[in-house]
Amino acid sequence: MTDTPNVDEELLATLENGVLRLTINRAASSNAIPFYVRDRLISYFQDAHSDLAVRAIVLTGAGERHFCTGSDLRVRPPAAPKPEGAPDFVAGSAVHMMRTGFQRLMESIQDCQKPVIVALNGTAAGGGAMLALAADLIIASETARFVDVFGKQALIPDGGYLYLLPRIVGMHKAKEIVFFGETISAKEALDLGIVNKVVGPLELETASTAWAEQLAAKPTKVLGWAKKLLHDATDLPRTQVLENEAVFIELNLGTEDGKERMAAMLEKRDPEWKGW
Repeated sequence: MTDTPNVDEELLATLENGVLRLTINRAASSNAIPFYVRDRLISYFQDAHSDLAVRAIVLTGAGERHFCTGSDLRVRPPAAPKPEGAPDFVAGSAVHMMRTGFQRLMESIQDCQKPVIVALNGTAAGGGAMLALAADLIIASETARFVDVFGKQALIPDGGYLYLLPRIVGMHKAKEIVFFGETISAKEALDLGIVNKVVGPLELETASTAWAEQLAAKPTKVLGWAKKLLHDATDLPRTQVLENEAVFIELNLGTEDGKERMAAMLEKRDPEWKGW
């Protein structure tokens, strides 16, 4: 590992037809991500809010073996100098590390107002499983799998994994997966509702691009607000969800796509969504 890593080489980004495609390009390291790749991913998901050119996002890994195996713990961020006599470990530092690390990455995906698709090309282990579960949709290669490494290493599952998993598979199944440290194949993940579709390895890029381009051609603001309402439905009281729903319906009336919907209906033609 060089002293000056090239983030643009380790996280590839292309934008075409409204689809931002992000590829973790560290196959030699099982696509484990160091802090600087993690932070760049967070920036992409946060910046997508105001980038009108981005209307859908695809996240994948390089190669066919691994999607992501979590954090690359061999690479540490530079530490600030400590006062003389200061201990190596200070109370609260682990909490800060978690809140600004994979937890922040998970939240940046969940809060992103553009639909996020994971093209699961291989193993999602540890934080990599969290990274996949945080997405809105998952298309998996037949060779992909989810590996729960936490229980086998006496670790508390992190990065919001325990928040996401029971909301997808149900509480009892989530406990089974976590307690026994199960490995879940692509087919099993499809049966559990973890992934939306399973395709052959050679079809993965085409299938994920096709879904992303379909989403990119839809009214983007509506998708973003619907995503927030779906997330709110699992956490907020019914009255608050209904209030938010009403607010978004009114906001949508003032969007260009909202006006286009009315115009297309009156003119008896197909709408052309702009995304704003």
